[in-house]
Amino acid sequence: MEIDLSARGFDKIYTDYSRLVYWAAYRVVAQNETAEDITQQVFERVYLNLDKLEPLADAQLKSWLYRVATNLALDHVRRGKHETVSDEPIGAEIADIEPLPEEELIAKRRAEAVRKAIEQLDETNRTIITLHYFSEMTVNEIAAETGISPGTIKSRLVRARNLLADLLKEEEAE
Repeated sequence: MEIDLSARGFDKIYTDYSRLVYWAAYRVVAQNETAEDITQQVFERVYLNLDKLEPLADAQLKSWLYRVATNLALDHVRRGKHETVSDEPIGAEIADIEPLPEEELIAKRRAEAVRKAIEQLDETNRTIITLHYFSEMTVNEIAAETGISPGTIKSRLVRARNLLADLLKEEEAE
């Protein structure tokens, strides 16, 4: 199935793949605003190269987007640009904070603990967890993207989940 990459179809491409692109970048840079900036750069390239991308099938486009996002993120890290300056005025984030109900606070703490635990995983396990859960890729899609067999992806996914569970238990014990 070929993808409609006309200007009209660009919105659909962005809607369908922006999450994948964001998480591919975030996996490398581990900073929200930087990952958002990289996502913007990737879709800027898509828009500027619509004519070249037109003949790509869905899987090829997905793979291309993932590769571009990862490469831009790696370039960012290599250049040593670990800080992203927010467009928000200093203190704006603080002014917007409202007291959170207890459940939301617990959920936010848990999400932060999961994020920190994922960052502690080695690159292979972190990649597999990120692709599967955040980019919502199937085992077969991950296998195609990484060049690793589906069986190996499954076993690594189980191992990565177990490592993640152990890290989270350690976090709760502290």
